[in-house]
Amino acid sequence: MAEHQIDTPQRLSGVRKVIAQRMLASLQGAAQLTYHGDADISALMTKRKAWKAAGHKISLEDCLIYALANTLKAFPDFNGIADEESFTQHSSIDLSLAISTSSGLMTPVLRDICSMSVLDLANARRDLVSRALSGKLAVSEMKGGSFTLSNLGHTRVRYFTPILNAGQLALLGVGRLDEVAEFDKAGHLRPVRKLPLSLTADHRIIDGEPAGKFLNELCEQLENFRVEP
Repeated sequence: MAEHQIDTPQRLSGVRKVIAQRMLASLQGAAQLTYHGDADISALMTKRKAWKAAGHKISLEDCLIYALANTLKAFPDFNGIADEESFTQHSSIDLSLAISTSSGLMTPVLRDICSMSVLDLANARRDLVSRALSGKLAVSEMKGGSFTLSNLGHTRVRYFTPILNAGQLALLGVGRLDEVAEFDKAGHLRPVRKLPLSLTADHRIIDGEPAGKFLNELCEQLENFRVEP
């Protein structure tokens, strides 16, 4: 008879311990509520196909960041930080990107995303992600974000309840792009590319109706994406 193996507890340490402490502090310090919606990005995907043929390296995430920048500009209450007694809107939209690395979850910051074209955003995002994965980020690049984007679109996850980056007011989660059949106005079935979005907001500061309007505006920005590189 084989000897019974006793599981050995693994202590949290290093980066994992820091992440655990921050996630717990975030949940304890904010009234977090998540709202879900879908954007029909069929037209945007067709546009990206033409961009690719023309040699432009612009991902769906780059387009999403551009649309998010415009949405945050229209809803400044979502762009900022809060503590137990007050909250502060940021004049600059500085986006924290949740990136999974071999060292753990990192959230480097894309600064002033409202000032960039979609092509500039694409270049800046690729550079930031590359340096995060290779461990070449400066400490200053990990601080000062006013909103976070967490993208799980490369997995089978469609919707989730992302935890706020501690102190921030809101965070957007992105799930797996899916193709579904929908009836058009003439009653005919057509294929539609749907992007699932999950918006977590601090309900101490942001009520349900503004959160719903924010998500609606973001979907409309994506569905009517008329920007060119």
